[in-house]
Amino acid sequence: MATVQRRLSVIVCADVVGYSRLMGADELGTLTALKAHREAIDPLFAEEGGRLVKTTGDGLLLEFPSAFHAVRAALGVQRLMAERNIEVPENKRLVFRMGIHLGDVIVDNDDIFGDGVNIAARLEEIAEPGGICLSQAVHATIHKNIDALFRDGGQKVLKNIAAPVHVYNLALDGSTSAVPVPATPASGPLLSLVVLPFVNLSGDRRHDFLVDSVTDQLTSALARIEDSFVVNRNTALAYRGDTLEITELGLELGVRFVVKGSVRTAGAGMRVNTQLIDAGSGQHLWVDRFDIPVGEPFSMQHEVVARLIPALHAQLLAAGGRAPQPAPDVPLQPQATTAGGMVVYPRGAPAPPRPAAATARSQPLRPPVTRPAVVPGATQELGRSPHPVPRRRTPFRIPFWLKLAVVVIAGGVAAAMLGADRRSVVQIVSWMLIAAGSVQMLAGLAGGRRD
Repeated sequence: MATVQRRLSVIVCADVVGYSRLMGADELGTLTALKAHREAIDPLFAEEGGRLVKTTGDGLLLEFPSAFHAVRAALGVQRLMAERNIEVPENKRLVFRMGIHLGDVIVDNDDIFGDGVNIAARLEEIAEPGGICLSQAVHATIHKNIDALFRDGGQKVLKNIAAPVHVYNLALDGSTSAVPVPATPASGPLLSLVVLPFVNLSGDRRHDFLVDSVTDQLTSALARIEDSFVVNRNTALAYRGDTLEITELGLELGVRFVVKGSVRTAGAGMRVNTQLIDAGSGQHLWVDRFDIPVGEPFSMQHEVVARLIPALHAQLLAAGGRAPQPAPDVPLQPQATTAGGMVVYPRGAPAPPRPAAATARSQPLRPPVTRPAVVPGATQELGRSPHPVPRRRTPFRIPFWLKLAVVVIAGGVAAAMLGADRRSVVQIVSWMLIAAGSVQMLAGLAGGRRD
């Protein structure tokens, strides 16, 4: 089965307002005017890196590598169309409306499909004549870079789209300057970011589950920030191990911030490094490093996420110029329970005993835990020892002189029964060896049953 190819793209859908009415009034004139307009506007799309995927009568479907270039091309086209329509009678003007969305697409040869294309098409349907309708994903990446005003359109329920989409509208008037109509500024700076997959530097594949789980939970928690756009995990996974520069990555994904991190084991502990980077300048805005003991995977995952989310949440709000907000809650681990000999510790509970492998070549990551004396036969409380301490087993020993006596007696009995001729010597020795083995086996069985 062929692998489905996906990529993150900026999709632009455009069509002519009232095209059917115009064609009904003057088919030849409308078609001629459309072709002339296309010859003028197609180069503007191409200059910004746009690829014309297909046309459908009066409609256009284009794909751009970045939101910035897509919006700049759309603005240029709408301004040019406003100028070209100045001397055209109002009832004969061809006016475009456009929808722009940033999302995943399925690639099939030169065509693209998927929910991202559908959303862009629905945004184009609700755009004002001569205007542009952006999804929040696009607006979050360009609102500080494009010299234009956008009206916050709020949440919109789009036809055949499951979840409402937050939209922003840009409307151009009919003047020669084609300056955007004054609009209400956005309520506050928006946050756009990607959480790159954490890297397991320890070489122990058992920790791959931990780093992937941390990436998932950080992505979900940071996406809960109001007016934020977070690149989904599947798209971020495509950049695992990528050598792309942070600034190039920011342009490609259309994000302002990048979160990346790594984990490395050291003795009986694990060191977690995390960075928050400005994708525009490549500057590190925040770096943190902390250590946790290696233990039960779910407890480790919870501790890492619980320590990262509040700090990252506060740093992102500060970097984006937002007012402080409470950080999303991290679900608490259940109370420690024992199942199949494994104890799951809640956050804050003392760690299990550390092995003696952490020597001077690797300093311990946590101070050693002082433990009380162990009482034989007693089970300690949770947090002091996760398992009952068994009584010490004393090995059962048979004195050497008793073993020797048994072997000699066995040899004497064999000699008395078989005689002392040369042919009987081998059989006598065999009897003595059998006696020695039997004594040793009895000693082992008696020692195994003794507590």
